[in-house]
Amino acid sequence: MASALTKRIASAVVIAPIFIGAIILGGIPLAIWLLIAFAISVYEWFGLAKKIPPYYLQIMAVGVVYMALSYSSFLALREVYSINLLLMFIGMIWISDIGAYAVGKTFGGPKLIVEISPNKTWSGFVGALLFPALFGGIWTVVIGFDSEFNDNPWYIMMLICSILGIVMGTVGQAGDLLVSYLKRRAKVKDTGALIPGHGGILDRIDSMLLGAPVFFIIITLLSYVF
Repeated sequence: MASALTKRIASAVVIAPIFIGAIILGGIPLAIWLLIAFAISVYEWFGLAKKIPPYYLQIMAVGVVYMALSYSSFLALREVYSINLLLMFIGMIWISDIGAYAVGKTFGGPKLIVEISPNKTWSGFVGALLFPALFGGIWTVVIGFDSEFNDNPWYIMMLICSILGIVMGTVGQAGDLLVSYLKRRAKVKDTGALIPGHGGILDRIDSMLLGAPVFFIIITLLSYVF
């Protein structure tokens, strides 16, 4: 257990500064980082697909489109809108995962979808929605939303971001379950072994993959409404 935890911490110490640095710089550095992540993600997805005959070609095709939409949306959030919105999105997904784990471990209870992910519980799912809802509201008050929406009252934007947090929590859990379903079908524990103590890159960003395009679409719609 200690060895696994040490590997997780060491991996985070190495990867997190590079990832955060690329987000801060934006532009070409972020695009290069995302392109590398895209290539690795597709490779891992193909590895799962090959173990799920006879539909592996269809799953591969879906994977390429899925990854392309996800990573392009991630980049668009930074370049079309702002670093603030991108960090808000990342924060919502991360805090949703933390909420799901913390509440699920604390309260336990009935399983969510035992056939796909036997460790997920309904209490954890509630945590996955409440944590990002609180995060979104607090972020809007403390950090702000985006300059494009500055003409709107803060309490309106706080309410919108809280609702957005609930949506992101739901979508993030769906993205997690999708990758979990593929792993179950492929009969593997992890999507890869790239990150020591963490598995593959898909194991770490499965919630973000579906969340990024949904978040981008919602923000775009909000920009027209407000």
